[in-house]
Amino acid sequence: MLSVRHGRAGRRWGGLALVAAVVVAATPAPASARVDRPFPRPKPVAGLHAGQAGVKTFAAQEAVARLAPYGAVEPGEYGEALASLRGLPGTVSPWLEVTRRAYDSDDPDYRDPEYSNSGSGWGNVAGRVTGLAAGNGYIFAGGANGGVFRKKLGPGGQWKPISDGILALSTGDLSYDAATDTLWYATGEANTGATSYTGAGVYRLRHASRAGAFSQHDRVGGAELESRSINKLRFDGAGTVYAATSRGLWRHSTDPARHAQPWEQVFLPNPASDGDITKPYDNIVNDVLIQPGSGGRTVLANAAWRSGAAYNGYYLSTAGGGPDSFDRVTLTGEIDAADVGNAEFAAAADGSRLYLVQESPAGLAAAGSALAGVFTSTTGVTGPWTRIADSTTLEKSGSAIGVAEEYPVGVQAWYNNFVAVDPTDPRHVYVGLEEVYETEDAGTTWKTVGPYWNVGFDCFDPAEPSGGCPATPHPDQHSIAFAGDTVLIGNDGGVYSRPRAPTRSAENAAGHATDWTNHNDGLRTLQYYSVGTGRDPNGRGFAVAGGLQDNGGSLLRAGARDQVSPFGGDGGDIIVNPRNGCQILDEYVFLALWVTKNCGRSRGDTSAVFDLTVPDVNARFTAPFRVVRGSKNVGDGASERWVAGGNSFWRHDHGFSYSREQAAADPDRGWQQLHKLDTTGARLIVGMDAVADRTAPADPSKDVYIASWCGQTNCNSAGFTRGVVTNWGGVWTELDLTGLPNRYPNAVTFDPSDPTNSTVYLVFNGFNRRFIEGPGAGVKHVYRGTLTKTLTGVQASWTDLSVGFPDIPATDVVVVGDKLVVGTDLGVLVADRRATPETVRWRRVGLPSGSTAFALPLTAVFDLHVSADGFLYAATHGRGIWKTPLLLL
Repeated sequence: MLSVRHGRAGRRWGGLALVAAVVVAATPAPASARVDRPFPRPKPVAGLHAGQAGVKTFAAQEAVARLAPYGAVEPGEYGEALASLRGLPGTVSPWLEVTRRAYDSDDPDYRDPEYSNSGSGWGNVAGRVTGLAAGNGYIFAGGANGGVFRKKLGPGGQWKPISDGILALSTGDLSYDAATDTLWYATGEANTGATSYTGAGVYRLRHASRAGAFSQHDRVGGAELESRSINKLRFDGAGTVYAATSRGLWRHSTDPARHAQPWEQVFLPNPASDGDITKPYDNIVNDVLIQPGSGGRTVLANAAWRSGAAYNGYYLSTAGGGPDSFDRVTLTGEIDAADVGNAEFAAAADGSRLYLVQESPAGLAAAGSALAGVFTSTTGVTGPWTRIADSTTLEKSGSAIGVAEEYPVGVQAWYNNFVAVDPTDPRHVYVGLEEVYETEDAGTTWKTVGPYWNVGFDCFDPAEPSGGCPATPHPDQHSIAFAGDTVLIGNDGGVYSRPRAPTRSAENAAGHATDWTNHNDGLRTLQYYSVGTGRDPNGRGFAVAGGLQDNGGSLLRAGARDQVSPFGGDGGDIIVNPRNGCQILDEYVFLALWVTKNCGRSRGDTSAVFDLTVPDVNARFTAPFRVVRGSKNVGDGASERWVAGGNSFWRHDHGFSYSREQAAADPDRGWQQLHKLDTTGARLIVGMDAVADRTAPADPSKDVYIASWCGQTNCNSAGFTRGVVTNWGGVWTELDLTGLPNRYPNAVTFDPSDPTNSTVYLVFNGFNRRFIEGPGAGVKHVYRGTLTKTLTGVQASWTDLSVGFPDIPATDVVVVGDKLVVGTDLGVLVADRRATPETVRWRRVGLPSGSTAFALPLTAVFDLHVSADGFLYAATHGRGIWKTPLLLL
């Protein structure tokens, strides 16, 4: 998920959300048990909140960027936005995929003892895989925001994207019917995680193992499931498929002849909340279970919001799942009806046993395990249900969490969870939480076949290239599939498999599997927050670095075969010295910053990274920091100064000249507070820029700054506020935003062609939602501001450049020569920076998604970076890093 690990076994955080967000748990963990080759435990990061109290931070922050000040996007918004986008003319700029190379998280040359995850045993990693299906010799993997990839199972198989031509690349579920070679794709990630995006409905691809790819014509039904999340597709075997969504339970015929027929909504927990965009969590259905042998007549639904709600519980239909046929029921046995959260179901192939794994809202609120338990029933959907595992049971089954972490198993049971039954054995069951667990006797005994990581086990040896222990899958499990004698799992690090049958599988004495196969080479679903580049000291070109969701900070050296990971945990924003690509400032979380000056190279004996955390009281989970453009640091002058934004605006004058010794001697690690946004800590900087005086680049006193912010309760819908503050004119001033959208001001920049720095550009995230913002709100995402001095201070006049700009959330803005370039949730757009509302002409950068391998996929662009190598880089949150020539914009 969005978990973060501080150092070798340190502080872990996770992220959560509905169209984008809510947070996570965290706590420090001890280092290796080996005393002969110790890995020191890092110091806790100042300002981080331990436990599940932090659980609601990140998710909310990412979600509100697109939804604030309200909570939902209406069906049709995505469709309209895409139609507008595809209606724009495109440039001839080809997009080149930079991160096609394997990402090796275990490279022993990048094994920092405090700040990397190398040695954990995960091997090559990809981005979060939330849908997985297999059959007829093929695997189908759905990236969280990267779409569907297909590959032949076995030696030589290569991943190929097959959904780039449809409306949404966010994955909720995949289901494959081997008998008809049909793949069903439910879009819209539904784990309420921090960077989860809604989707565009359900798609069906016939001849899936040999067909080219999904097209928009493959959508089942109409737009009724658009802008929703779909957690599960379930088939009753009698011609009906159910979709458990963030807006109730729906069903559709599986008959291809009825493909275009609309979906029918059969159950809505809170009809009065439907259409109320301030109540997006009132109608969540997580899964359905069809009673085997009932002919599809008996259907059990789990409806629940992870944090607890009055409607949380189980609902039963004995009338074939028809409309108005679901009644709330209390399952008998050991399930606590007062503590029902997100639940996932599984049924044995012969119908003799049913299973469910259930989240506990009470546990989530109490900062303990959020796992209510794993349960089984041999007498039908209503029970009695018997608990066969809880957090303690699983921790004692060989869990790495019980050895090397200080939080319980199931701490994220609302985010990462699955349960599945061996198709050939009703007593052989797999459960996925943070780790992978297995029982061969219906829960009497358990083993942790996929430990979280190997740190803390006796076999762990950082001096060994492999880390000393058997390979293990990446943490945070989301999906599972069976293919013959193989079981495959999808998690925050991609896809892994092992032999299914107990007689063919292999474990060591601790119960840890020794036969995992890694499938992540070529699975290009990495979820970046940022990208930076710098000339590689090896003389071969430019190094490319970026921060990722749950996969640390990546680095692609010039001429290298693979990417490596000098930083662990989650990665956020990033700064790379353009003159030396081995000097990197990387964000962990909440402005906990880490710096390396040698590309992070370490064999585990000494640390190549040190801590430069900003002492802020309330920064965003992924908070911004930037270079002061055109500046020289006050140390060696060989790199720029830095600024960072939390609840305050901060400056670091030394940049990459700062040393480990200086940081250790200064509790503020060189950061100076320049301006505090408010006295309560409720406001948070979300976008910023800084420019040095051209005549005095080494003089920090002459820098000009600007920052956009949001506020009140971490920028959620309660009391939402936003603003822009600058020191232009000599005094910190809040600019007047009268007439600008009441939405999230995601990025702001000075126009580098204006020597007076009086021209700025501001872009807004979020769909326009004019139906709640009132008359005249319109489709407004891009503005140019002109700053002037008056007798009373500084005045800003704003020009709307949104004419012709599709109603797409805007994420970043940069100026390239005479071009204004804007990143969005659906790609990159460009216009003349000098244009007026009457002359502005927006164009799509490159060809339409899916039309060629040189087209940018239809996924969210989180960061744009103008590189000294002549390329514009785009960090996408689902399909890696891409670049296009600046001259062709």
